[in-house]
Amino acid sequence: MVYFYSIQNHINNLKFFFIMSKVMFDYTKSILERVSFDPILFCKELEKAIRTLLPYEIEQLREWLFDFTVEKPELKQCLLIVNS
Repeated sequence: MVYFYSIQNHINNLKFFFIMSKVMFDYTKSILERVSFDPILFCKELEKAIRTLLPYEIEQLREWLFDFTVEKPELKQCLLIVNS
């Protein structure tokens, strides 16, 4: 019984971790969308995001950025931040 509780507790912790991770990723995208009017501010927020996101989230962010910057060529310079 104790072993089952331990596994269940671990599973719940992992679920919480991934939910919080998704929330942070969505929040990051929201901030970047809101500051996209200013390329300098956008790059600063992108640098902050890279410091806080997990490696797989940075990869997801990179993919999102490629799509997001298609219509905003002034932000393309910021792609160098996630590619380095």
